Parts: sequence; structure tokens; C-alpha cells
Amino acid sequence: MNFFFKMVVGLSILLAAGCKQTTNKNLYLGNRQIKVVTTTTMIADLLNNAGKGRVFVESLMGPGIDPHSYEPRESDVSRLMDADVVFYNGIHLEGKMADLFKESSKKKHVFAIADGLLPEDIQKEIQSNTNDPHIWFDVRLWIKCLDFVSAKLIEIDPENISIYNTNKNNYLATLNDLHKYVKSQSEKIPIEQRVLITAHDAFGYFGKAYGFQVRGVQGINTVAEANSGEIGSLATFMVKNKVRAFFVESSVPRKNLEKLKEVASLLDPKFIISSGGELYSDALGPKTSPAGTYEGMVKHNIETIVKALVP
Repeated sequence: MNFFFKMVVGLSILLAAGCKQTTNKNLYLGNRQIKVVTTTTMIADLLNNAGKGRVFVESLMGPGIDPHSYEPRESDVSRLMDADVVFYNGIHLEGKMADLFKESSKKKHVFAIADGLLPEDIQKEIQSNTNDPHIWFDVRLWIKCLDFVSAKLIEIDPENISIYNTNKNNYLATLNDLHKYVKSQSEKIPIEQRVLITAHDAFGYFGKAYGFQVRGVQGINTVAEANSGEIGSLATFMVKNKVRAFFVESSVPRKNLEKLKEVASLLDPKFIISSGGELYSDALGPKTSPAGTYEGMVKHNIETIVKALVP
């Protein structure tokens, strides 16, 4: 019996034991805060804004953690058990945790925030035809996720509807301004130079929303290794189109980008490509950093991109 299977079995046993004390998902909150567990730091930030004053939020994953390859720990089972509500991304971002969510949902509220989107909102990766989970890179979709989590918090804690509505309206204003900021910054880059080369294909929603052509060394899932053919094809594209900058990601190893740089130099020794800076993709930055919030992360990314790509 492997470690992960033991955790799922353990959670099942704990949930079964819990049935002796409670028979439904109703919460008896009184004046205490709602205990919320999220998977990623982006979702934790969303819940902190949507539930300000009413929620205590814990994120299973910290800054710099790749959710695609995240291995659940034994302590995660305890956190899930102690939570009143669990919010995760969905669209297979946290693929290795699917069984834990399924077990948890038997006795507590468990929500995938991607369920707040319409089918036409979800993009697919061209090569694999797989649904892309990186929905937070289009600020307009994140606004829809705000609507979704606010509605779920009101459903769980209806007595405090006025607090949730106030929180939503305040954060909605912030996100609307953020979308306008990203759009205006993007327009500083000539359209023909809006080419974003990244460690993995996480920025598809960003590209569609703000007018960038996006190419990643790896696909949307970092678990699958990039092969030499994919790296060679991307290096050829960069040399042919004179794209001199690639961007590293805080949660993805840099080895493939270094290989990309080597292959490009073999194709044309006079053509030098280099890093345009570090972007935050699947996790926020440290809490004390400017990129420690969703708003700060989005601003850091677009400002880094503009600095590298504006002639």
C-alpha cells in the first residue's frame, strides 16, 4: 500500500468516524470564522478578499509550489478534515488530489472554482486538445470566480450576506482596474512583438485576453517532460522570428530554458536569446513580496513582460 493510497484510506476512515457526530454538511458557525482550505495561493488570496472578516484561510500549497506535480502530504489530510469548506481550482490542475477531494466532499463543502465558468470560457491546449486549467491569467475570468466563491460563502453563511456583498463589490473594483491596467500595459508593446516564450504553456488565457502569441517549452502540465523535438521546434521558431527573450517561471525548473538557449545558439551562433525575467505562473510570490497577492502577481508579470519586450 503506497503512501498516497494510505492517505485516501485514512481520510475515508476519519470521515466515517465523523458520521457519528454529524449527518449533513450544515455548518453551525455562531460567531466563529469559517475555516477555509484552498489548494493554491491564488485561490487563498481570492478567498481572503471575498470572505474578509468571516474566513480563516489556509493554503495547502505555498509560494513557488507547482500544483501539477504536488504530492499530498499526511498533514494535508488533517487540514482537509478540520476545514469547513475546501476550494480548489479544478480542470485537473491538482490531478493527484482528485481522490482526496472526492472523499472530503462526502461530509463537507468542496468546490472547484472553475465550476463558476461557462464551457466557452475554457480554452484547450492546441497540441493535446486538453482543457487548460490556468484560468487566473485572464482577470475577467477571475472576476467570474469571485462571483462563484462569493455565492458559495453566502450559501454557507447566509446571515452575513451583507459582508460578502461588500467584499465582492470592493474586490470587483480592484479587479476591474487590474484588467484595464494589464490591457493598457500590453498596448505599449507593438503587436508583432507580443510573443511570450515561457517554461510551460501556462499563459494561454493571458495571451488570448491581452493579444499575445504564447509558446511554452512544455505543455500545460509540467509533469510531462519536454522532448528534444519540442525544444528544437521552439528554438527554430525563436531564431526565425527574431524572438530574443524567454521568461523563466517561479514554480518551474529552468533546465529546459537553458537547453532552448543552447539549441538556438547552434542554429545561429550570432543570434543570442536570454531571459526577460521571472514570471509567476502557478503560484504567487512570498507573502511579504509585491507578488504575494493576486493583484501584485499580475502587475509584476505584465511589468516584467513590458520591460523585456518594448523596443
